[in-house]
Amino acid sequence: MGAWDEFGDAVTSAVNHMRNDPDPLNDRELADLDQYVLRILAATAQSSSLRLDPDRPEFLPMLDSVRYLGASGPDIDYDVAALRPGGRYRISGRRGEATFVGIAVYAGAGDKGATAIVESVDVDRIVAPDGTFVYEFQNPEAARVIVRQYFHDRDAQSGGSWSIERLDTAASGTLGHPTSAEMAGRVANVCKSIMWNARLNVLWTPERRAHPNEFVRLSSDDIVAAIPNPDVVYSFAWWKRSPDEAVVIEFVPPRTDYWSLQLCDRWFQCQPDRRSNLHDRQVQAKPDGSVVLVIADGDPGHPNWLDCAGHEVGTAFFRWLHADIDAQPTCRTVKVADVKNL
Repeated sequence: MGAWDEFGDAVTSAVNHMRNDPDPLNDRELADLDQYVLRILAATAQSSSLRLDPDRPEFLPMLDSVRYLGASGPDIDYDVAALRPGGRYRISGRRGEATFVGIAVYAGAGDKGATAIVESVDVDRIVAPDGTFVYEFQNPEAARVIVRQYFHDRDAQSGGSWSIERLDTAASGTLGHPTSAEMAGRVANVCKSIMWNARLNVLWTPERRAHPNEFVRLSSDDIVAAIPNPDVVYSFAWWKRSPDEAVVIEFVPPRTDYWSLQLCDRWFQCQPDRRSNLHDRQVQAKPDGSVVLVIADGDPGHPNWLDCAGHEVGTAFFRWLHADIDAQPTCRTVKVADVKNL
C-alpha cells in the first residue's frame, strides 16, 4: 500500500497548499480550486495509464483534461512522444494549414519540472513544396518531444499529421503486461505530477505576485517549469482586482504572425469554456494600431474583454510568436462602470 499511501498524502498536501494560498479565496475561486484538483487527478491518471515506450515511440495528443492544466493554450494543439536519451529519431509528416508548427525536444525532468530545450525547429524551415517534412535528431539529454500547432481558426485551418520512429535500434519482443512494481512506479509518478501541478504558481516566477498588474518579459529559459515554446517570447503578469473593478491592458502589438493573451487563475488553470483567450485576429484595434484588452467578471461592454469569472487574482500572459515587444503592455484598474468609456 506504500504507493497508494503516498498518493493520498499527495492529494491532501496539494489541496492544503492551494487552500492556504496567500490571497483570500472567494466561493467561485474555491469551486474552481476543487475543479482543478479533479482535473489534475483525471489528467495524471489518464496519462499514467498509457504506456509510452521510447523504443516504439508514438505521438499522443494532450487530452482535454490535460489541456486545462499548466496554462496550455486554447489555440494550440500539443502532441508528445517519449524519447530515450541518446536515441536517434525521425519525425515525418505533413505540415497542414496551422498558423505555426514547431518541434521542440526537452531534457528530462528536474526539480523545476522540464529542463532545457535541447533541440527545436520551426517546421516552415524544413517543409518541402508538397507540404511534407522530415526532421531527424539525436541528443544525449533528450527525454520527450512536443509538436505544437497554433491555430487562428480551427474550423478553417486543417491540422497537420506526423509520426515518429526510432532509427538506431529495433525494439525487440512485444509489450508485456506491467508488473506490480511498474504500476507502483506509475502511482509514484502521479504523486509527483499532482504536487507539481498544485505548486506551479510557486515554480513559475512566484515573486511577481508581489507586483500585480505589471507585465514582464520572459523567454523560454526563464520559465523552464512550464515546458515553453522556444519560438515564443512571453509577457507575464499576476493580475488583481476588487469585485467592482476591471483590469485594463494597453499596448502596441509587434509585427508578428500570431500573438495572444491568455487568462488563467492563480494555479495556471485555463478555462476554454469561458472567454479566457484572445488572439490578434479576434481583437478590435484602435485607429493608431494600439489595442486595449479588459479583464472583467462578465461582459463589461467592451469588445476586447476576457472573463475572470468571479476570480479576483490570477495569471495572464502574452505569447509573441517570432517577435519581441519594445515596451511591455501596461495595466491599470478601473471601475467596471467606466469600461464603456475606454
